[in-house]
Amino acid sequence: MNKEGFDIKKILVILDGMDDEPRQDTHGLTPRDLAFMPALERMEKEGNVTLIKTIPHGNEPATDVAILKILGNDVPESFSGRAWLEALGEGIDVNDSDLCIRCNLIRTDNGIIVSHAAEGIEDSSIAIESFNSRFANGRFKFYKGRGYRNLLIIKNCNSNIRARPVHTLVGSEFESLYVDCDDDDIRNTLNDIISKAPEILAACRCGDANGIALWGSGRKPVMFPRKNEGVVVAGVSLVKGIGKWMGMEAPDVKGASGGIDTDLKAKMATAADALRDNRFVLLHIEAPDEASHMRSPEIKKDILETIDRDVLMPLLNLPFDMDVTVMSDHATSSITGAHLDIPVKVVECHIRNKSFHNPISDKI
Repeated sequence: MNKEGFDIKKILVILDGMDDEPRQDTHGLTPRDLAFMPALERMEKEGNVTLIKTIPHGNEPATDVAILKILGNDVPESFSGRAWLEALGEGIDVNDSDLCIRCNLIRTDNGIIVSHAAEGIEDSSIAIESFNSRFANGRFKFYKGRGYRNLLIIKNCNSNIRARPVHTLVGSEFESLYVDCDDDDIRNTLNDIISKAPEILAACRCGDANGIALWGSGRKPVMFPRKNEGVVVAGVSLVKGIGKWMGMEAPDVKGASGGIDTDLKAKMATAADALRDNRFVLLHIEAPDEASHMRSPEIKKDILETIDRDVLMPLLNLPFDMDVTVMSDHATSSITGAHLDIPVKVVECHIRNKSFHNPISDKI
């Protein structure tokens, strides 16, 4: 409690993939180094800056692993729960014995993967219905997610699927999408889905999607989540699922797409409303990670500057005493598009509404 006797509110802002690796074309600077972020810079000056490792030993650098660790969970080695958590975030009922698989609608050109995330998808319902019409049975079923992110659930499946994250395959040949599995029938079915996807999507007019990637498989984790009261504000189902699994509320935010076009002002307004009645809020913004997967440092820099203006500045002027933490879950390379297992910068600042009575924009 603070000295006035009131509980201090806490907000954790995770800017997914914000940290990066040095680029030769910018003299060793990262998009974050180049971005004009006066609100974050003021937090750094008035607060504490540390480096922490967010990926536990024996795990690949991934959003689910990192955020679970950041929120105080003991994440086991080789953790694999991504698609199951996404299903939870979407409100899909999944049995403990089911295997969930992430389905990206992607873009290829002349047999080369050119984008891990097809654009122009307003609604993937027709595409998902078409995949179900062709492949669904008593065991396999597709579920619509958000934009290019969708799910496939295999009932009563104890098999293990091996597939590389699709954002690491951009520039690779189409055949790199094929998966491996210790069950021949499941492997053949999944690879048949991948090979038939261009034909199916050609008849759906689902944005510029002309392929599908099956990856990120997972089932209900065996670990017990650390319970946490509060609210998670996110546009991606994975982070909403993490919040729900840990006992937090996860409201839908209109315009929160989980992409570079997400409505930052709507997310900030939702987070501000949540802070009025809750002690803890997790605000997750996926856009920097998406820009990295696009291998676009320019877009990433612009996104970070917009976040500073539309999220961090308004946040620092809220009429609350609060502890604010801004950090990345993991670093993402805007050179290769891959997640990086390196320490990330954490900025922590205690905000007293009296000391921030005047707008921060007047002080910078």
